Amino acid sequence: MTSFTKIFSRKTEKKLDYTTSENALTELQILAKQRGWAIFEALKVLKDGKADSFSFTKDNPFSYFYARITEDTIIFKLKTREKETEFRIPLEQLV
Repeated sequence: MTSFTKIFSRKTEKKLDYTTSENALTELQILAKQRGWAIFEALKVLKDGKADSFSFTKDNPFSYFYARITEDTIIFKLKTREKETEFRIPLEQLV
């Protein structure tokens, strides 16, 4: 008996833009308020060295937020059904 499974694929077009760290932080504040996520509290945990990464997920509408810390940068990724955005902020610019 043959069994079938769904396959989902999506083509993405990469686009590179630039913004200031201040604008990126403002977008994070908006995102935190819209989704009710404790993003800045989690960032403090990263900055204090208590974790290497964190993520938040919401199913409806789908959104996934991920952040990780390197030696001197925090990398953020936001995925929605429509797009995926990644940006980096130097650690010293976080309050």
